[in-house]
Amino acid sequence: MGGNSRKFKKAEKSKIKLKGAKLPKGTNITKTNFKVRKIVVPDQLKQRNLTDAAVLSSRNLSLKDCLAKLKLNNVSSKTEGLRGVREIITKMPSELQRMLSSVVKDVASLSIDIEPDVRKDSYKTLGCILTACGPSIMVPFYEVLLSFLRCSMTHIQSRIQEDSLLLLDVLLQYLPELIVANRDKILPQFLDMISKLRTESKPGRTLTINLDKQSTSTRWRVKVLSRLTGILKILIDCKTIKDTAMEPVDKIPRPTEDADNPFAPKVSDYQPNKTMQINYIFDETKTMFLPIRKQHLYTICPKDVLFRKSTVTDKDLSLGDRIDDGRKLKMYVEMLMPVLLESWLEVRPAVTGTDMQQEHALTQEAAATLELLMAIFIQLWELIVQYSSETNNDDMKRWFREEYSSKFCTHIVAGFPYYQSGTEVKNQGKRSKTIASILPEKTVDDHCYRHNFNICFFYCCLHDQFRGGKKKSQTYGKIVEYVKRCVVNWKFRGAEATNLLLQVLRYMLLDTDCMSVNQETRALLQTLLEVYITAKLPQDIRNRILVLFCDIIVQNDSLWRRYGQELFTLWLKMLPNLLCKPTIDLTVLKALLCLGQRGNVPFLEVLETNVKQIVANLDTIRVTNEVQPGEGFVLICNLLFYIRKRKLIEELLACDAQGLKEISQRERLCSTLAIKLEMLQN
Repeated sequence: MGGNSRKFKKAEKSKIKLKGAKLPKGTNITKTNFKVRKIVVPDQLKQRNLTDAAVLSSRNLSLKDCLAKLKLNNVSSKTEGLRGVREIITKMPSELQRMLSSVVKDVASLSIDIEPDVRKDSYKTLGCILTACGPSIMVPFYEVLLSFLRCSMTHIQSRIQEDSLLLLDVLLQYLPELIVANRDKILPQFLDMISKLRTESKPGRTLTINLDKQSTSTRWRVKVLSRLTGILKILIDCKTIKDTAMEPVDKIPRPTEDADNPFAPKVSDYQPNKTMQINYIFDETKTMFLPIRKQHLYTICPKDVLFRKSTVTDKDLSLGDRIDDGRKLKMYVEMLMPVLLESWLEVRPAVTGTDMQQEHALTQEAAATLELLMAIFIQLWELIVQYSSETNNDDMKRWFREEYSSKFCTHIVAGFPYYQSGTEVKNQGKRSKTIASILPEKTVDDHCYRHNFNICFFYCCLHDQFRGGKKKSQTYGKIVEYVKRCVVNWKFRGAEATNLLLQVLRYMLLDTDCMSVNQETRALLQTLLEVYITAKLPQDIRNRILVLFCDIIVQNDSLWRRYGQELFTLWLKMLPNLLCKPTIDLTVLKALLCLGQRGNVPFLEVLETNVKQIVANLDTIRVTNEVQPGEGFVLICNLLFYIRKRKLIEELLACDAQGLKEISQRERLCSTLAIKLEMLQN
């Protein structure tokens, strides 16, 4: 070490040293007369409008900057870009219109990204875009969204295929028109996620295994079937909106003849979107004309639809154009029903030995599957009913009943009623009771009431003569007994359970073409009447049951007589007393008016007995759920118009009607009674 130091010092001494040399004065000053030039990096530093913060994200990024980040490979950059797009759209939706095409394509392309966080962020951003734009603006981008949806449904990676359901949820919520317009393209690939074709030439399908080992096949099918209910729901709503949006029928258009063309046809050309119109004019001096024919029967039937012919070759048409709506509906029913029934056969309770009570108990997965299956069954039935009413032909309904009624009874109704396994053991606690011993106490189980009520409703839909069969059906008897127990033990506090039960009761007692009545249905009606009279039910439930009874009497006179008029006698005598109470619902008042219009003798007799108390109560009675003020009072006056005794009307005009405090009400009631008195005198 010492030798190296000596060598270094010797080398330093040997260097040439400048001594005594100094710079002249002024040359040691720093020069400042140089020119400055700006440094410009193209396409990186952009001029921003920092005064308008609405067009920038929280990171001071413009919409174009955010889209540029979506094309990077970094996950954080993509999520930051998606977050920025959402922030800009939320602040200023108009900014989206300038670059709508790029935004939709770039965001939708991330729906098949390999990273799950990026995919979920893209679904969220796409929902914001659809909300800001609206369905009409998104029509040009249907093909873009549809292509990415179908690509994600058929993706080779199972996680991307599973997340395609989230993309479908976004489209179902914000853009249902896309699903309706492209249902023929979406449904087959949608069903491929849980099933496969048995043969390429037939629509029948069979179930497939789960996507991966992280979720069971049952849970995956529940996820897929829940989206299927959403698709069917928008199809039903679409048809319903079209029916309600049709213009009123005013007149029948006449074909216009061309005088210059002697060969012009005298029959107008077929125009499928044009509605035939009929004009009804009311004239009080003539007999009222009430048409009983359906309006759609006036439409012209095209020959190509009638004979299944097409004016062009089938090769130039798609499958949806070659097959009409009825055949497409039948094809999808044949495609869905086997898959749905197989899904239930895999999760239904297995019967072990002689323990027949165990077949009613459902696991959580089985209960979820059954609820979805029943919802899909009923939706398919609604689509068939809509098609039958549009075409005025019940062939589709008859085919569906013949094909699937026995299978439904064999596979699903055999274990009716159901309850959820596990809840009974938890509720019993330390009690050492077997399932067989607690089953009678669980006939109306809150955990499965939707399942059981939907089974009752769908069974009645599949059997059009369930109410009037000459042979006693054991299955229908089991359903009636369950509904009777539900009516007697009305323990359902939720609105959903009440709606389901009342829907089942209305269909079983009224809403069907069957005109005969068997003993089981008559016993069910008698039980409902007894519960209405004796039980302390909530007022809204009592009102809906009352409307059901009135509809049975008013809408179908022969059906009421088949049930037996003696069943309704006591109940009819109670109805006029409702007008003496402080409040009455508008729907109940309309039902009472229908009874008066039909001239129901037991009802009118009690009405005439209590008419003075009713008139005295007009000053204080309050009609709930009125659309317009004073509507309820007008209905009461119209009801009193149907009093049959002339002397009683004269007494009301002379004394009771004059006691009303409000002048307008007094004049209205007196004029109504005066018109009726004049009619009786003539």
